[in-house]
Amino acid sequence: MPSLDDRYAQLVTALRAQADLTDVIQLLEWDQETVMPAGAIDRRARQIGALAALLHEGQTAPRFLALVDQLSADLPRLAPEQAVDVRETKWRVDRQRRLAPGLVRERSTLHAQARAVWVHARRHNDFATLAPWLKQVVEIERRVAAAIDSSRSAYDVLLEEYEPGTTAAALEQLFGVLRQGLAPLVGRLNARLAAGPLHTDALRGEFSIEAQRRFNRAVAERLGFDFNKGRLDEAEHPFTTCVGDDVRITTRYASNDMRYALYSTVHETGHALYEQGLDSEAWGTPRASACSFGIHESQSRLWENRVARSQAFWQQILPLAYDLFPSLRKQSLHGIVAAANEARPSLIRTEADEITYNLHIVLRFELERALLDGSLEVAALPQVWREKMREYLGIEPSTDRDGVLQDVHWAGGSIGYFPSYALGNLYAAQLVEAAEAEIGSIDALVAAGEFGVLLNWLRTHVHRWGQTFRPADLVRHATGRPPTPAPLLDYLEARLAFLESI
Repeated sequence: MPSLDDRYAQLVTALRAQADLTDVIQLLEWDQETVMPAGAIDRRARQIGALAALLHEGQTAPRFLALVDQLSADLPRLAPEQAVDVRETKWRVDRQRRLAPGLVRERSTLHAQARAVWVHARRHNDFATLAPWLKQVVEIERRVAAAIDSSRSAYDVLLEEYEPGTTAAALEQLFGVLRQGLAPLVGRLNARLAAGPLHTDALRGEFSIEAQRRFNRAVAERLGFDFNKGRLDEAEHPFTTCVGDDVRITTRYASNDMRYALYSTVHETGHALYEQGLDSEAWGTPRASACSFGIHESQSRLWENRVARSQAFWQQILPLAYDLFPSLRKQSLHGIVAAANEARPSLIRTEADEITYNLHIVLRFELERALLDGSLEVAALPQVWREKMREYLGIEPSTDRDGVLQDVHWAGGSIGYFPSYALGNLYAAQLVEAAEAEIGSIDALVAAGEFGVLLNWLRTHVHRWGQTFRPADLVRHATGRPPTPAPLLDYLEARLAFLESI
């Protein structure tokens, strides 16, 4: 029998071959979302489905599974870095091996088709067209969850795909604390809005799309995004994808409000900085893969909110903005910062302010759990969505485009993904608190254009660890304590105090 090191080397070779195939799939999906002609969707769906089945065959091949099982049995004898790769590979292999190749192909093909239907349905405000596809998605996700582990709730099984080690019960407890802390803040926000306008229109107007493209690229570059190994493009729903060490981000432009593209670009740049900060020497292995979707989201929300909405950021970036958008010269710094931090109950999750954002996530968390356990039918989604929006935010959409159709996640099969957004906010606030204790005021660094100091801290304490730790343990390792909502609630209190002062 080959030595332990030789068997580990075989594992790395297999994982890297699987990673290459995953990269090809992601490239096809990026193309579908950005430049692929609409008429090519059927063939593209089959291509993605065929490659996904091929990938699954490699991940569940008897020889590969036997290798993983053998290494797992020898876990105590492995070096610490090797043990991480084996432990995390074993966990995912045990999930994957329970899925028949036909089910994987069917699932991937359905997701690709349903995403394309969602684009049409959202554009035409036509939930009825998406509903039968969404029903199929829910049904197939139940089948997948049952195949992986029929002893647990379908939602818990799917949730672990995005946030390993997390359960719905744990989220209920955490979200309960957030709801309790957010309720008085939302009440105060509504009271401030009732008292008079906030005058937050400094970033509205007419802004050339081409100038915005130049501005957003420059901002991403200043934050640390490496364009030698990345791209910035446009898509209906902004996203980040990786094709090996080629990290691609997308944004969406609006000519009458520069905040849409700016903050989606910074958000996706945060994701990209994480990917570009992973251990390239360990590529293809769990140590070079993101810890969880919640940790990933913490990076995007940290740069988008804590950095790019601050007065320090705008002090630093205004000279460039003035050059590209001369109309901004008539706006004061205070007015621009107020516009960047505009807050009011919003229909659209991606446009929601920081104070109300997590309530959008609670809504989706509750609905997708209900879809999975059968207590909510797909046909009833639009109505229940409107009711919960009234309950949580005091507003409701007049169209499904601004309601249940606004996100692509469910059509794409990402059920269990939404909680990662709220966890990301929580992790981000806690990471900032810990970073400032070591490197000093982030505002002072940002105002001086020293974005790299914060980025280096994140790469040291978060990025380079990959999946060495599970999410809660990584937060504890980086900050010295387990995840807690206290820093997030303190941060939101400060944001609200600023709004109350204007």
